[in-house]
Amino acid sequence: MDKLILDLMKDGKDINEILNMPFHFMLELLAERNKPKETKSLIAAFGG
Repeated sequence: MDKLILDLMKDGKDINEILNMPFHFMLELLAERNKPKETKSLIAAFGG
């Protein structure tokens, strides 16, 4: 979560705006950033 906040600050967001964001919204942003890549098959997921 710290990296997300630091990245938002680098993108120009004010720290007060970040701290005023709802916690659920921050968790959704974090989940979207860490979403695994979708693969077509189980074999492709393991590099086969």
